[in-house]
Amino acid sequence: MSEKPQLIIENAIKLFSKNSISSTSIQDIATESGISKGAFYLHFKSKDALLVAIIDYYSNMITETIQTNAYEKLTPRDQYIHKLTDLFSSIIKHKDFILVQLKEPTIPLTEEMTSQLRKLNFKLTQFHQSYLLQLYGKEAKSIRWDLTFMIDGIFHSYLKFLIYAPVIEVRQMVEFVLGRIDSIAQNLSAEHALLSDELIDPFLSDFFDEPSQKTVALALSEIRSSISTLENKEELLVSMEILEEELGQPAPRLPIIQGMLLNLRSEEVLQPAIQKLVLHYQLNDSLFTD
Repeated sequence: MSEKPQLIIENAIKLFSKNSISSTSIQDIATESGISKGAFYLHFKSKDALLVAIIDYYSNMITETIQTNAYEKLTPRDQYIHKLTDLFSSIIKHKDFILVQLKEPTIPLTEEMTSQLRKLNFKLTQFHQSYLLQLYGKEAKSIRWDLTFMIDGIFHSYLKFLIYAPVIEVRQMVEFVLGRIDSIAQNLSAEHALLSDELIDPFLSDFFDEPSQKTVALALSEIRSSISTLENKEELLVSMEILEEELGQPAPRLPIIQGMLLNLRSEEVLQPAIQKLVLHYQLNDSLFTD
C-alpha cells in the first residue's frame, strides 16, 4: 500500500474511534489527512470502500504476523508464544481499530466486509488449531474446537482489558493463558468435549463464508462421514488425520495433500469428495483417474 492511502486509513480510524463512523464525514477525513475531498476520491470511491480497505489493511497485518517464518528454528510452543505476543502487541499498538469496534459493535457491514472478516477468522482458527495440535498431540484433535474457542475467548477478554489498562506485559499474559490451556487440555478428554467434528462440520461453510473454504470444509466432512461407514476405517482415518492436520497449517504443503488423497482414493465412495479437493488445490488430475 502506498503512503497516501495508508495515511488516509490511519487518520480515518483515529476519527472513527473519537467521533464514530456515522458522524465522521469524508471531508473530516480529508482535512485530517491534509488533502482535498477530491483527492480522497482518487484513492477511495466511498466511505464503504474506505472501510473495506481498513479491514484489508488490518487483515494483512495480522496474516503477516501469524504466518511469519522468523521463529521457525524455535520449538512449536515458543513459536506460538512469540507469534501471539507479536500479534497482540500489534493490535494494542493499533488499538484505535479495536476501539471503533467496541464503540460501534453494530457497524453496518457490507457483504464484502463480512467476507473479509470471515476469511480472517478462518486463518486465525487454522493458526490456533495448528499449534494446539503440535503442543498437545493427536489426542487433542477431538477437543481442538473446544480449545480453540476457549483460547480465543480468554485472549479476547484479556486483550480488551490491556487496551484500556496496559498494566501487565503482553508476553506475560500470553504465557499465563497458555498455562491455563495446558491444564484444560490435560483434563479435557474426548468423552467430555462439547464441540465434536460431527457437530461443527455442518456449520463450517456458513461460519467462514468463503466459497473456496466451503468447498474444502464440505469435502472433508463428506470424506470423514463416508469413512465412518467403511470396514477399513481405522487405516483410512490415519491418512484423513494427516490430511486435516496439513490443511490446518498456515501454508499447506501440496505433496502431502496429494499423498494423503492418493491413499484415500482406493475407496470409490470417497472419490467425488476427493475430486473436489484435487480441483481446488490444482493437483495432478491424472494421478486420480484410472
